[in-house]
This record gives sequence, structure tokens and C-alpha cells, in this order.
Amino acid sequence: MAEYLQSYAEALQERLEPFPEDEMWDSTDPENDGEDSNSEGYRSESSFEDDFHFPSYEFLGSVRFRKGYSIPSLNYSRMIALSFNLPQVVGHSLVGEEIFTLFLDQPCTSISTDTLISAISAVLGADPLSLTLLSEGVPLEPDQMLGDALNAIAVRQRLDTGPPVLVCERRSHNSPETLLGRPCHVDVNLNYFPGPGIATIQAIPETREFVTRDRFDSWMIYTKLEVLQYQRPSEKRCRRDLLKPRGFFPRAPAWSLPDGCQRWGHGADVWSATFALPNIKRLMDAHAECTADRPIPRYQMIIDPNQFVRHTEEGPVWVPCEFDVDSCGRAQLVGGTRSHQHPDLARQVALPILEASLPLLAKLRRPQLLLDRRRLQAVFKAQRIILPPKVGEDHESEYIGMWHVDGHREDVVAVALYYYHVDSALEGGDMEFCGREPLDVLAIADAGHNASSFDKASLKKALVDNKIRCRVPICEGTLLVFSNHQLVHRVLRMINKSGSEASRDFVALFILNPASTPLVPSRCALAKQQMLTRTLRPSGLPPENIQAILALAGILPTEEYAKELRNVLLSEQLKPTGEFVGRQQNVHATGNGCVTMVGWLHHMLQESQPPSWDYPRDFSPGWKHFRALNRAPGK
Repeated sequence: MAEYLQSYAEALQERLEPFPEDEMWDSTDPENDGEDSNSEGYRSESSFEDDFHFPSYEFLGSVRFRKGYSIPSLNYSRMIALSFNLPQVVGHSLVGEEIFTLFLDQPCTSISTDTLISAISAVLGADPLSLTLLSEGVPLEPDQMLGDALNAIAVRQRLDTGPPVLVCERRSHNSPETLLGRPCHVDVNLNYFPGPGIATIQAIPETREFVTRDRFDSWMIYTKLEVLQYQRPSEKRCRRDLLKPRGFFPRAPAWSLPDGCQRWGHGADVWSATFALPNIKRLMDAHAECTADRPIPRYQMIIDPNQFVRHTEEGPVWVPCEFDVDSCGRAQLVGGTRSHQHPDLARQVALPILEASLPLLAKLRRPQLLLDRRRLQAVFKAQRIILPPKVGEDHESEYIGMWHVDGHREDVVAVALYYYHVDSALEGGDMEFCGREPLDVLAIADAGHNASSFDKASLKKALVDNKIRCRVPICEGTLLVFSNHQLVHRVLRMINKSGSEASRDFVALFILNPASTPLVPSRCALAKQQMLTRTLRPSGLPPENIQAILALAGILPTEEYAKELRNVLLSEQLKPTGEFVGRQQNVHATGNGCVTMVGWLHHMLQESQPPSWDYPRDFSPGWKHFRALNRAPGK
């Protein structure tokens, strides 16, 4: 149990995978960290020429590749031993843990390597090309028959872990001013990072292409308010990097994915599967009938986190549940009767949904989560979206969502949604996602000439062909898991085709960032309330009188106050949390040029936004099409 409660920084340092000794480079050597300003790896701030292969790199829009210093490679695989008792085939890990069981309706003499690989890939949800069948350690040919030699058969699975996630710390002596091409300086907000020497920063090395085809070896850093991107320095200037890589993020658990599991988009952390959890609808419907809480016409709040908050200096924050997750992907709700305001529903609803979500959460990389043998905090919510009946042939009852990220003062890193009821009369309502990464940096004058290349065709190619946007169809039983740090999302137009009221009901689990300071959990927030309730109960007071005493003591808010505060929080949450705009306050150009970073901007970062943020419309033919991303979805 102590391992579950170990601080995040300590657990990460113990579990991170160090770089291979033959792939170490000077920037990771703590004894040679570039303090000598005369060394070759430590250049003056004005010596940026080494960050470009060609001296002609004067402008954005040169459409050439800017290469950064090399990063160690990462390849994972696992061995699965097979035991045959036909028609049953069981796969075990090398320590004897059962990984899968499958059934073959063929005699062993007619089983080929391809047949067995196909069956294993189906049960694992893995790409067949990632599997190699071995007999006594020797790979078998694809069309080779297994025959009777089934005693020493194993399968090697190459694990697709996606791009490597590096654990980094911030250097103490380097400037937060970084580059994206020679004329563009990006100011990184150091408030997003822990202090120097604390290695908890996740950074993904990625060769990223802008809409206008500029390509950079970049660091991608996913945070609550924005996605940070800057150019990784050249080999000669690697120790001038703001970040110092320390190792690879611990390997994600290889929990078996459910049948029909699917990833959406290209490079997007969006995963879905279909589950039948019939008890959830019965439990949620009974609770919804008891509370009958409809703060606005289209919403019925079944479990409302806005009515279970804790007051802080920054304002009200949600109170999370806690779950202990073991190495096998099983979860246990922490706190007993103090696990939530509605502990039975937390145990019977939130817990099974979290367990079903864990294999999908383990697939997230932007950022990656430390899940196994850890205590996880999640905020429990259940809601019903209600569409009134259709009135006449020319009037359709509709619901349209807006772009947003979840959480306000809370650091929600990922979201799991389970749709336990979708009326058959509803059409549409797909969930749409779009990346928060910068789409481009547009430059004019001395800074470059790519603003004119930001046109409708190039933008469409980036959004559609590169799948920066994606949409996921929603049906009853859909389990949807996605990164809240990487993506904004919205519900596309949903209409009710029937003459009666229809609804779409779901449970949401907002996974809190384990790298952030933990929030006060339910088991602590409810401790005083439960203690005084137990003290007063032997007096024979009726429950409503006990509730009144707790309210007068300031321990329990009155129902009227809780709903009044809920309405204030809900009005904040119903507003868009940002928009797709140009941003100038974190980028600047050298010389007389002008640069603008283009992409999603969280409203909390707009306080100093200049009134001229739309100036690229005069130079970029695709600007109005880019700004159209902010419009509500049409018919």
C-alpha cells in the first residue's frame, strides 16, 4: 500500500527507464551540464546559426527540415508462452500470469502460423504484423504448419508504444526563450514546469509539420492550459536546451484491450470501445428519478460535481473519488462510506467504468499516465442531455455543443465517458476532437513569407489528410477515452426525429493529473460531516434535523446554497473555454518582421491579447477558413 501512496516524483524516478549506455549523450551528464560557456556544446545566446543545416535559413516558409539533436531509441516487446489443450490455447507471461485464452476449432495438424497469429491478434487487439511465432526460439514461416510440435511454441509481441515519452527536468541556467525557425522566438512560460532538478516534465520528441509545410524537430509538452512546442536545438547546442532529458517514461501496462477497441485520428489520443454494463442504466435512472434535478431545460444532472465542491483561495474546486489501481488493471474504491456523497453509486457505477477504461487510459501518450500500483483521483459525474419532441416537419429539436476542455480550476488530464443510454430517435451527435497543438507560425516581412501559403487547400490537408481533427460516432454502450491536455472537443449537431422527448445519458470520469498537486479527496472532505452525524444519531434526532444542524454549523451547505453555487459554476462551464485564433504575446521575431502563432488559445491566456489578433486575414487567404473552426456545427 505504501507504493500506492508514494509521491509522484519519487515513484517516477524509481520507475523511469534510463537511456541505454551506448546511446547516452553529453546533455544527460549531470557532471557536464554545459556550465562552461566556452565549451562547444554551450554557445552564446546570439549564436543560433548552428540550429540550421543551411545558412540560407533566414525565413519561415523555406519548407526545409530543421533537425534537432538526436534522441535515444526505444523498442519494447514481450514474450508470451503458449500452452495447447485444443481446442483451447492459453497465453502466459514468462512469470506465469495468464494473458489470454482462445479457442481453435481445427486439429493441430491443420493449424498454420498465419492461422494462429490471426487468432492471437484478434484476442489481443494487436496488429498481426507485430506478432512473431517462435518454436524453440526460432521464427516460423507464415505458411508453416505447426503439426504435433506444440511444446515449445511462443509468440513475441512488438509493443506499439507510440512516440517515446521522455522524462525531463528544467535546466536552471538556460533562458525560457526558445526557437521555431531562425526568425521566430517562442517564450516558454516556466510556471508550467516544476523547479530545476525535479524531473517530472514529460516531453515528446516529434518531427512536426506546420500547415505551410515548415518542419521542425520539436519538443511537444502537454499542459493544462496549452500545448508547448519549440524547436529542439542542434547537436552542437544541445546543452543550451531548456530541458534536460533524464530517461524514458515508465513502460505502460500491457493490459488487454477490449474487443472492438479503436483509435481515432492520426496521433490523437482518442480511443473507444463498446461495453454492455446493464446495471448502470437501472441505477442511474432510479437516482435521476429521485433527484429530478434539471437546472436548465436541456440538462438533467444525475451526479453533479458542481454540488460537491471544496472552497479554496482560487475558488470552488471539485472533490474527487480515489481509486487504487493494481498491476493487473483492477481498481479498488478508497474511502468506504466516505468515498463519495453517493458511495453506493461510486462503487457500482464509477468503479466498473474506471476498470473498463484502464486499458484505454494506458494507451494515452499526450501526456502518459502512471497508472499501475498507484492511487488515482477522478471526479464522478452523470448527466442526461434532453431533446424535446419534434414540432412540425420544418422544426427540428436539436442540440449543438461548443469547443471546450473539461475542468476549470482542476487539472483534468484525461476523460472517460460511458454512454449507457441513447434514444433510438436521436440522430447525429458525434463527438468531434481537434488538437490543441500550434497549427503554424505565420510570418511576414523580414521574418518570412509563409503567411501567403496559409490557404484553404493547405489548411484542409492539415485538418483532414493529417487527421488533426477526428470525430467519433456515439451509440449506446460506447466507452470513449481521450486526453484532455491534447484535445478540445464538442458534440456535433444532434436532432430528435420523434414526437416525444428523447435523451442521451452518460457517466463521465474526469481523471486528475497525477503530476499535479492532489486535490482533497472525498474521504477527507466528508470526514467531519460523517463524524458529527454519527455523534448526533444516537440522540434520536430525525435525519432532516441532523442535516439542519450540520448546515447551521457550516459543515454541510444547504440545498439552496449548493444549487445556487452550482448554477454559477454551470454558467461558467457552458461558455467556450477558448477559440482558434492567432496569438502574438508568446512569440516574437528578430528584425522588422512579424510572426503570429496559430492554433487553439485557452481563454485564461487571453488577458494580454492584443486587439490585432486577426491581422493575418490581410495576408493569409486561408485565415477566414481557419477562424470558421469557431462556428457552431451546421446542418
